[in-house]
Amino acid sequence: MSYNVAAWRAFFAIKFHAKKRSDQCLSFASTNQTMTTNLLNVPFKSSRPLNLGEELSKTISERFFQPASSFKSDLSYLTTLRNEITDFSINTTATGSKTELSAHLDKFYDYLSILTTVEQKFPHDCVEFAWFITIYNSPIGPIKLRSFKYEKLCIIFQIGVCYSHLALRESRSTDEGLKNSCQYFQNAAGCFSNILEIVSNEPYIEISGDLKYQTISCLKELMLAEAQETIWQKARNNGSTKDSVIARLSFQTSKYYADALKFATSSDFIKLEWVNHIAVKRYHFLAAAHYRSSIVALNSFQYGEQVAHLRVASEAIAQALKHKKYVSDYVVEDATGLAETIRSAYKVAEKDNDLIYLKIVPSNSELKPINGVSMVNANESVIGEHIQPKALFKDLLPYVVVHSAQAFKERTEEYIRVKVYEPIQNLNYSIGKFLNERNLPASIDALQQPENLPESILNHSREIMNLGGLQVIETSLLEIHRLSNECNTLVAECQNRIDLDKREDQMLKGKQGGHEIKRSRSDQTAAKLSAKIQRMKEYLAEAKKGDDVVVKRFLEIKSILEVYVGGFRSLNKFVPNSNYIKLDQRIADVVTDLRSHIDQLQSLESERQKFLRQIDVKIKNNDILAKLVDAYKSNDKDMYDEQGHFNSSKFELVYEDHLKSFNTDLSFFDKTKSDQEDLERKIDNINNRFIHEYKSIVTSTQRNRQDALQSLDTAHVKYNEILFNLSEGSNFYNDFITKGSAVLHDCEDYLSKRRLESREIEMSIMKREEGLGQFDEGDRASSPPPVISSIAVKSNVWDPKSDIKFG
Repeated sequence: MSYNVAAWRAFFAIKFHAKKRSDQCLSFASTNQTMTTNLLNVPFKSSRPLNLGEELSKTISERFFQPASSFKSDLSYLTTLRNEITDFSINTTATGSKTELSAHLDKFYDYLSILTTVEQKFPHDCVEFAWFITIYNSPIGPIKLRSFKYEKLCIIFQIGVCYSHLALRESRSTDEGLKNSCQYFQNAAGCFSNILEIVSNEPYIEISGDLKYQTISCLKELMLAEAQETIWQKARNNGSTKDSVIARLSFQTSKYYADALKFATSSDFIKLEWVNHIAVKRYHFLAAAHYRSSIVALNSFQYGEQVAHLRVASEAIAQALKHKKYVSDYVVEDATGLAETIRSAYKVAEKDNDLIYLKIVPSNSELKPINGVSMVNANESVIGEHIQPKALFKDLLPYVVVHSAQAFKERTEEYIRVKVYEPIQNLNYSIGKFLNERNLPASIDALQQPENLPESILNHSREIMNLGGLQVIETSLLEIHRLSNECNTLVAECQNRIDLDKREDQMLKGKQGGHEIKRSRSDQTAAKLSAKIQRMKEYLAEAKKGDDVVVKRFLEIKSILEVYVGGFRSLNKFVPNSNYIKLDQRIADVVTDLRSHIDQLQSLESERQKFLRQIDVKIKNNDILAKLVDAYKSNDKDMYDEQGHFNSSKFELVYEDHLKSFNTDLSFFDKTKSDQEDLERKIDNINNRFIHEYKSIVTSTQRNRQDALQSLDTAHVKYNEILFNLSEGSNFYNDFITKGSAVLHDCEDYLSKRRLESREIEMSIMKREEGLGQFDEGDRASSPPPVISSIAVKSNVWDPKSDIKFG
């Protein structure tokens, strides 16, 4: 009986000490002034003044075919508003009042609303915006990009920072102040979440480093952590809140800080002071959660669990203090105070259990995990709720209409090129080939003009020299060679990214030691990219063969081309004279008839050139813009989808109607092709008769002259063929560079993601080796079981208008 009395006395003593320790635990939370210092102050980005109105004015004049003076007031307003935002971002300090911040928040939203309108009206790259990265140790930049999307993301970033500053201006000692602060932090997290969504939906937009995934994800999780911390403080200030509730709030706060820490360590722009601050906070709240859980265990007579929770709390707070370098004194003092409280409680609880209760102390892995409860969420709708359409540039046609007109014009030109230009060029090329294969007109020129140079040869000479002679081919071959090398370098760079990943993957496996790494092999993850690179190599190998053929053909006719570019004297020397032969009337009639049909065939080329000039004029004068403007004005509301994006497909019917105006031009090709085929048949028949008669009268001198004239005709045909092949080769390589650059971009993204993955794995290995795995309870609780609470089940998001209630 005396033993039981002693045990009960000891129990009440422990309860008294526990209550005292609990009160001491409250002391590590700061007062109104120091609490503000306990939270990180995200700096505003800064920018330089920009005459935005003048930049847009130039764009209107150059691209919209409208006078910029019509929008003078709108342009002036934009310049003023943008520069006010710039001045505010540069001059804002941590001491700015709540009223000033609220006023500038309104200006940010006004400007963002205008940007939404401007983005729909103007080309996305018509203005260069410059912003500094300020989140690092010292400003970086300015980072200059020609993108309204970049400007928009920077403004959303500024709005998020503004909300975080407003949260720090609220009172930390009143429920109302904590509610408002929590809502501001959630709004800030919502802004950063909006940035993540925009960037993920448009992965190829150019942005600065501080707007990329790792940094923005860190800021988002940091804002959620600080929002959760205000809920924790509100619960702690309420003297009636259960220790179990505070433990769960503390644990979730630690979880948010842990998520922020994960992204902070993988970001190139989160400075060491912040990394350490977030690490201290993570382990501080983990320790606080286990400390509160130890009190719950004591109240439930679970003395072994009490000691275990205090052991984990002691280890966690020790880990927090390891990161105290460069961290605010207030944060370190809080952690030191909590460490002393835990040390004292742990010492007493361990001694009491060893001497009195003799309960088994579970290991860390056996200890029942704490189920954190999140009372906050990123308010992603905050941006959309505050954007109001602005009636600026009301009479300015959206640039997408002008851009669509330009795109349709290019499509029209491509349509005519494919349907008219190229087929006609092929017909013209086939004329030269047809005549050359039949030794025409060289065979009849040798008879009719035994001494004088034929006019066709002189025309060929002038044409070749006008096109650039040998120099144009030699220059083009050098350019082809340069482009080929550039393409091969591009493919090598793509392959290098894949090979780098393979080597780094092997190095990572070498570091894993006894740790199992569940990670896909490089040859699996890069299979699609490797297949693309292989196809690129095959394309270049085929192109190289084509280039070699062109060079060979050029060398075959180079000496003849030198004769052409030498002019009349060179040609006269190259073509030998022949003896004059009087032709009988029968042969003379055949030659005359053959010459007439050849002239008719060659005259088709002149007709076609005239037709192509006419169609060029028609394309220029028959502008589709006026038709698109009429279509837009008559149905402007239906031109945008539910997300506000312009739907250019609505103009397709206008474009199809526009193409009908070229139907008569398409019929010209059919007619001229039919005429050519008819003349070629007639020339074949007449030429067969000529050959039969020619064999009986030709002399050796005439044969030599004919061979010389024929070699000149053949060189002329091959010259044009080589120019065409060089043009095709240049187009191929330039197109290859454009598409290959996209593949290189994909390879760089792939390598970057794999390196981030490797970095996380290496950190995990380091933590295990350093014995930090014991603090990974936050990860075990990442998917906690449902909280049995009416409010939590209802929304799992804290309502600022209500008090905290559990169970």
